[in-house]
Amino acid sequence: MLAPLEISIYLNNALKARHLMAEVDSDTPLPETSKEMPQQVSGRFVGLDAPTVAEITAAWKHILTLNTTPVIYDFRFDPATAQFTARRR
Repeated sequence: MLAPLEISIYLNNALKARHLMAEVDSDTPLPETSKEMPQQVSGRFVGLDAPTVAEITAAWKHILTLNTTPVIYDFRFDPATAQFTARRR
């Protein structure tokens, strides 16, 4: 697992990103080019407070970006474990 990194999430088509820390399930760093980004990524949000968990859970649309590439992922969130699974759009 990689060290925690800052990711950006957009809930319900928000125009402004919310920045959260997450541990990504990977043994190697994420690539820096869009073409090489994986099709699926999973991990766990770190240090979420109860209002943030509730906000993510209640959202009807979940989008995240993992690094400086413009690759967008739809993600599913498990509020009990703070785990997410993201699929490339």
